[in-house]
Amino acid sequence: SYGCGPTAMAMVVASMTDTQTDPAAMAAWAADNGYWARRSGSYHSIVPGTAQAFGLEARSLEERTVEQLRQELSRGHVLVALVGPGHFTNGGHFILLRGMTLSGDILVADPNSLERSLTVWDPQLILDELSSARDSGAPLWVLSIPSS
Repeated sequence: SYGCGPTAMAMVVASMTDTQTDPAAMAAWAADNGYWARRSGSYHSIVPGTAQAFGLEARSLEERTVEQLRQELSRGHVLVALVGPGHFTNGGHFILLRGMTLSGDILVADPNSLERSLTVWDPQLILDELSSARDSGAPLWVLSIPSS
């Protein structure tokens, strides 16, 4: 029930790097590296920490607007969103914003729901449900492959 952070980061690492990993391996790595919070899931620092460890760039998305979300996704970036209560969770939950439809709706990868991962989402709804947390870059990070 506390595996969304490592699962989201396993999806990021496996799809954006040459590293093969899975949620169980990433959970073990996260625990070994201090990103596991007993009885409450992952520390928010799992996102920038994992990105750095696996050669990715992570930055907080400070301008959290529909236009900015669409711009980052159109550049091929993946966003990690920490959401609060709403359509995705009753508490706190990490999801990936993985793409965009031609009409501008958002495609997600939800570590806890295939159904939500196959649904298109209004970008404003996602922005409205972001967590109020503001530590370690939360609640929205842009992940990218560093330029050479």
